[in-house]
Amino acid sequence: MSRNEEYKALLSELEQVPESLNTTVDRAVKRKTASQRKCRTWGVSCGSLAACFAAFVLLVNLSVPFARACGSIPVLRELAKAVAWSPSLSAAVENEYVQPMGQSQTENGITATVEYVIVDRKQVNIFYTLESRQYGQLEADSCITLPGDEGGYSSGSSSYGVPNGELRSVRVDFIDRDVPDILDLTLSVWDREPEEPAAYDIDMEFENPVREPDYLAELTFTLTFDPCYTAQGQIIPVDTRFTMNGQTFTLTEAELYPTHLRVNLEDDAGNTAWLTALELYLENEYGERFYASTNGISATGDADGEGYGTFWLDSPFFSQGDHLTLCVTRAKWRDKTAPHTRLDLWKGTARHLPEGVRFLGAEEHSGGWLVSFAAPIEAEYRMYSLFESCFYTEDGREGTDIMQVSSTYGVEDPVTGEWTDGETMFTESFPLTGFHGGVVYLEPLFDAVTEFDAAIAIPIK
Repeated sequence: MSRNEEYKALLSELEQVPESLNTTVDRAVKRKTASQRKCRTWGVSCGSLAACFAAFVLLVNLSVPFARACGSIPVLRELAKAVAWSPSLSAAVENEYVQPMGQSQTENGITATVEYVIVDRKQVNIFYTLESRQYGQLEADSCITLPGDEGGYSSGSSSYGVPNGELRSVRVDFIDRDVPDILDLTLSVWDREPEEPAAYDIDMEFENPVREPDYLAELTFTLTFDPCYTAQGQIIPVDTRFTMNGQTFTLTEAELYPTHLRVNLEDDAGNTAWLTALELYLENEYGERFYASTNGISATGDADGEGYGTFWLDSPFFSQGDHLTLCVTRAKWRDKTAPHTRLDLWKGTARHLPEGVRFLGAEEHSGGWLVSFAAPIEAEYRMYSLFESCFYTEDGREGTDIMQVSSTYGVEDPVTGEWTDGETMFTESFPLTGFHGGVVYLEPLFDAVTEFDAAIAIPIK
């Protein structure tokens, strides 16, 4: 039985409510309806679906046999587990904001099944499984194709290493356009055979890490989205000017979707620095906080400059609050006239480093130079990038792209080899492949950091 058939059968069963629950369900549905009058409406078709789900949730909570039976239904268990890392998607699942798909294909002994999607006007989260009796740990590279090969989106997956049979996910973000009614998902599947870990060799740092595996199956699914979901979203005009560290911005609007929220900032033409990072959160009148998005896009660029203009946060779409305030606690800047970082590799010196960063030194190898830096760990034990992914020679020529960066908690003592300061500092190292000169230039991602004693608060609604 496919997921769609299972879903329809489940809703059919819900039409016959046990007699002992008749009055309880009626009273509860009335309470649910009253509490949702102040929430956003999803349209007629979604309203009917929500009514079915209301009875479903009540049966799960009030009928012990029914709840036990539902323990095997993936939407209540596996999907909740798969989205546990995301407050926004967890809230969507808790509120039954899920479209079952139930599409399955088999090739070369490998079965791929697209089980569910969580979709709104600007984002698609696709959940699928891979199964095989013939192969061990399966992995899949995903490719998204839109009607007419249109762009305006980014996609990615963090499901590497998920065991066969468990839900994996692909996330597709639409930056400056809406989610289409239909798209194709192609899964190129390969077998990750267990390998003995290779002994570390410094030359590995200079190798190209991108290698295309031998694909065992290529499966393409055409996914059609319910317009009830793809219409979901709200633009909230704000148009509030504010100042941070002497720089002026306008919070023009907030975009509220079930999967995330975006705040759009406009940079004042007279600013002397680009805004390159923000630590921020949303708070409602009940004290609930919604933090910056993780495991995906957290910010997108300012169309008119080199900084960032849109910041992505977890969504308060399913919360009961009527008011939201944006709170900014920290910012990173890149001075518009600041020079690039200059490294003298032979002397081991550096000029114009980002604030708080120090140059640990450089080692020359047959493949080029390996350079290392130390930087302070941010809140929640977080490491971050220090430079753009390219370097320049002294005559201004651009060198080979920096293809891989290694980050490690702590700093190694050059004399004893002991690693220290693991709670406060991290080390970032990367190769300058093919470069054997003495002086090189890097482009910092920021120059300065501002910690605000009190959060800058901007009412959104």
